[in-house]
Amino acid sequence: MPPTAADRATRELESRLLDGRYAAGARLPAERALADELGVSRGTLREAVQRLAARGLLASRVGSGVYVTDRLHGGLTSPWRQLLTEHPHLGKDMLEFRRVLEGEAAAFAAERATRADLTMLRGVIDRLRRARRDDDEAQEVLLDSLWHGAIATAAHNAMFGYLQANLLALHREHMAQNHAGLRFGDRAVAEALWQQHFALWEAIRARAPEQARDTMYAHIDFVRARLAPDAAGALP
Repeated sequence: MPPTAADRATRELESRLLDGRYAAGARLPAERALADELGVSRGTLREAVQRLAARGLLASRVGSGVYVTDRLHGGLTSPWRQLLTEHPHLGKDMLEFRRVLEGEAAAFAAERATRADLTMLRGVIDRLRRARRDDDEAQEVLLDSLWHGAIATAAHNAMFGYLQANLLALHREHMAQNHAGLRFGDRAVAEALWQQHFALWEAIRARAPEQARDTMYAHIDFVRARLAPDAAGALP
């Protein structure tokens, strides 16, 4: 049986969830606009949304709209939260894996980033620049996570986006649980992180995959070196 209009709309929405165009917590475009964009009726769109809502991927809020849940990014975090709390040395393994994952994500982003991706990346790096100029630690912490997530999105591989979202969430929680971290309040550290993020932007914008990979490796190595002394080899 050929796919129906609702089937096609559902698949398209799924694709947008998978590739990060609709991130967790984001509100979908207004029903009329989204139906026009997908080339379907509003009734067909409602059916597609209801299917995804039944699977826990979307949620309707009365008077507000339809929002993306964090269901796609919830598979790894729950069991690992307790493990990381009880076995802090796993933080070292996490960063080791992040080095491999994010190095390749940066290389793919340099190869595959679209014009829209570059605009997104430029927006985040500009916000990081302003946060560093204003010495706004809270914004720097938030934008650091957004920056790494944006690179994973620009890699155009659904698994990178999925794994990246989970690992960053785990890493942030792990640092908070141990009352440690990168000490953004240390201006030398904050400045070094800014320079590393900007170097990543330059490599991706220049379409230089090897440079992007090596720059990401150096960035993660810097993070590992900053965290390692906190617990005799066990990372926070």
